Amino acid sequence: MVQINTSSQNHRRLFLDQIKAIMIALVITTHTALLGRLASTGVDKIIQAAPIFESIDLWLTWVCNTFYMNILFLISGYLLPPSIKKRGLRDFIFKRLIRLGIPLTAAVFLINNLLPVGGLLIPDSPAFGQSLDTLPLFRIGPQWFLLVLISFNGIYCIWAWLRKSNFSINLKQSVPGWRSWLLSAAILGVIETIMGSHSEFWTRLKDANFDGLGYQGMHLLTYAFLFALGCKAASHHWLERINKQLALRWFQGSLIVSFAVLALMLTSTDGGSHEELLNHAWPILSCLIPFVGWGYIAIFLHWTQHHESIGGTWLAKAGRDSFGAYLIHMPILYIAIISVYLLGLHNIWLLSISASFLAVVLAFWGSHLLRRSFLIRRII
Repeated sequence: MVQINTSSQNHRRLFLDQIKAIMIALVITTHTALLGRLASTGVDKIIQAAPIFESIDLWLTWVCNTFYMNILFLISGYLLPPSIKKRGLRDFIFKRLIRLGIPLTAAVFLINNLLPVGGLLIPDSPAFGQSLDTLPLFRIGPQWFLLVLISFNGIYCIWAWLRKSNFSINLKQSVPGWRSWLLSAAILGVIETIMGSHSEFWTRLKDANFDGLGYQGMHLLTYAFLFALGCKAASHHWLERINKQLALRWFQGSLIVSFAVLALMLTSTDGGSHEELLNHAWPILSCLIPFVGWGYIAIFLHWTQHHESIGGTWLAKAGRDSFGAYLIHMPILYIAIISVYLLGLHNIWLLSISASFLAVVLAFWGSHLLRRSFLIRRII
């Protein structure tokens, strides 16, 4: 067994915090067009009139969806075993329920209701003129992530309690090679395809209180695998020992596939609509998610820990604010989109970029201000 020192722990947390900041910024960015359609009929019409923008936005969302939530679950699993060892299982469970349960409750009963209720005051909103009882209130929205994370943490805690063994570091076990990467991607690709084929179920779920799972539920088994992989990797420091050549080559393959999908989306629209394309290509796109995602995950993990000085401590500090930014980003993004649109910026490219940038800055800044409070900092 190998003991690790404090500097090694700090090193690991620095690049992981940097990754979290980048991922949450991408989450906010890819939500811009989706929320714009829901927030304003005018923005929706602008997007429909810009098929190239719609194609690129759809492509960017698909590409980001192959890795950003995946890597967040991987990191969550990676940090879990040492956290339990540090705090003890009982204390960890209590604090984790507070850290995840309170934000989830606040989101469902307060934060996520701000958007539909706010729409009652905006004439351009689809919610304008509706009665309160017809609004989609008390939805889980993006906080599906917290619900799933609570479940994964609970399963691991039960396993740790039954196993009754302490967390330790063993660097003698080699890092999984390309065969393991390929096999896991192939199996999960098939699972993604099967899960994604139940489109009617996921569509119905989007109109229910667990709407966030309607958008992300088909990826749950992939998230579970990466969370479990993160827990296992923590014992062997696999994330710090990723093979550079393998990461680069897989990333190059991911780029090739990504741009091939972009070319397909730009050239295969029917009158600006992607419905026919998605009906035919979605099983393939679902199967490709782990194949493409592994390359992006590997390059982020490798590049950030070898170039920490580029982001520096400010990016790591933003990573510590990322959880709060994720919680509050939807109402902030809503305000950013509506504000930019009402100010007269109707070019969809400029509107989207401006609203995304504004929302990212305000969400992280708002989270940073909230975390100045000792009580709130213990939660987010």
